[in-house]
Amino acid sequence: MPMMRLIAPLTLLTLAILFLGAGSTIVVSGQLLAYQDGFVFFTTGDGFRVAPDVVLRDAQTGGATTIRPAPRIWARATFNAAGTVTELDLSRSPLPPQGSFADVARFAVALSTPAPNPDLIPNNAPAPEPGVTIPPGAHFSGMPVLVTFIVQVPPNTPLTSTIYITTDASGWNAQAIPMDRTDAMHYQITRRINSGTIFRYLYDRGSFQSAEVAQNGLSRSPRAFVVEDADVLTRRDSVYGWQDSISSGASQPQPQVMPTPYNPAPFPNLPTGLPPPQPHPPGKPPAQLSR
Repeated sequence: MPMMRLIAPLTLLTLAILFLGAGSTIVVSGQLLAYQDGFVFFTTGDGFRVAPDVVLRDAQTGGATTIRPAPRIWARATFNAAGTVTELDLSRSPLPPQGSFADVARFAVALSTPAPNPDLIPNNAPAPEPGVTIPPGAHFSGMPVLVTFIVQVPPNTPLTSTIYITTDASGWNAQAIPMDRTDAMHYQITRRINSGTIFRYLYDRGSFQSAEVAQNGLSRSPRAFVVEDADVLTRRDSVYGWQDSISSGASQPQPQVMPTPYNPAPFPNLPTGLPPPQPHPPGKPPAQLSR
């Protein structure tokens, strides 16, 4: 009996410790923005420290998963009492809302350094340089934004070409950012850029001799881009021609079509002043050319 009396309080104490330990965890769900360098970022803009031995599970089955934490993946995060993420339950489809990020706001890490960054625009900054337009009401927090660049190239672009983005931030390195081909006339690339960044850029095919030109065939001014606060941004551009094609006198491909109401002059090299072709009357043969 004395032994039983001793075991009973110990059992109650153990259960109390387990109960308190279970209550010290917090669970929230959301969509991931990034997972790198020991931190996980959600699309809410909140970033948290991840334990070195974090457990990755399938959110649907609770078992092992082949899904890796990545942008647009949904996750249910479990925090310990110190505010570190110890478990991520992952899913490719949206998860039911669980918990509140307000409960873990005190654990959030800083998204940018406290030192001022000269590449970022404060909201009370003076007017930008000429050629740079800041949208009204734009907000800049310095948080990382996934920016996708999509460019349409002219039809005479060689199929073996690699398209690059050259920027003032890279010192106008002609091969700074290689792009991926998506089809015969389109390339794209996604980069993480801090909100508030202003930069100028051009497209080229690996050198300044093959840089893009303006619609009139002359050298064009660099494009200017301001990164606003957002989860993702898409930038779409069109290239009208390449410097080496213009300088070498390469002819543009001629359309292999007949005149239509929507394209009445598909052959621009014909002599001027000629009337448009007219259909001959039914039952009458076309006029013969005199010898």
